[in-house]
Amino acid sequence: MAAMSFAKAFNREKPHSSITDWVDILTADSVADEAYDGIPELVDSINLQAAGPTEASRAIRKKLKHGRPHQQYRAIVILKALVENCGHKFQTTFADGQLIDTIKHLANDQMTDKKGQEEAGPCFDFLARPVQIRALYGKSFRALQTNSEALEREARKKAKQERERAKEQQRLEEAERRRKEKERKNRPKRAPFDFEKERPLVLGSIVEASQASSNLVNAITLVNQEKESILSNERVQECLAQAKQARKTVVRYIQLVENEELIGTPDRNQ
Repeated sequence: MAAMSFAKAFNREKPHSSITDWVDILTADSVADEAYDGIPELVDSINLQAAGPTEASRAIRKKLKHGRPHQQYRAIVILKALVENCGHKFQTTFADGQLIDTIKHLANDQMTDKKGQEEAGPCFDFLARPVQIRALYGKSFRALQTNSEALEREARKKAKQERERAKEQQRLEEAERRRKEKERKNRPKRAPFDFEKERPLVLGSIVEASQASSNLVNAITLVNQEKESILSNERVQECLAQAKQARKTVVRYIQLVENEELIGTPDRNQ
């Protein structure tokens, strides 16, 4: 009794009202995880008392810190319901440093029950926001969870679309590869080069190339380079074009002739 009087004298006794009693009742083992019976009464008790948010915060923190897994989970459910229903005053005053630290520890502690840990994560993300931002969320936790779920759905949708596009691209590339392969197989084969049959044309192209080369040399020789550039001389450029064309024909025959002994200048006696 003396100790109690001493605490009261220095105003150190923690407030204990129906708020703490309601938190005890609503976190009992007999209460279902998602039950909301009794929440309206708790909201009324908090809003009727000046220190209501502080006492509610302390009572919930106690359950989170020292309660069993079911009590921890229920404490988070209750906290979310209070944020959504107690109004502006509660939203801007209930989250002191101790409560935030407790929820952070609960969300990160590997020893925490998985179900409670999953609920504590979004709860901490919300509480870590500035007070002014928290107050803007009339349905704070619900808004955060809805937004998070929407982002996850959008991410899954985009990932699925990317997989489908990649699969379609692969299908098109495979179809194009098969088409080209089929065209290559169905392409008429060129008849083997018959040198004896083509001999007159081969020799004629060699003679033509030789003549074009001689014409080019003569045209260059006739240019007075003191007065005119080779590049601007029309005759030189004409002979150069003819020599290039003749060269193409000779090169083509060289590529077709497999017997190297047949490649050379024509016999003048033929």
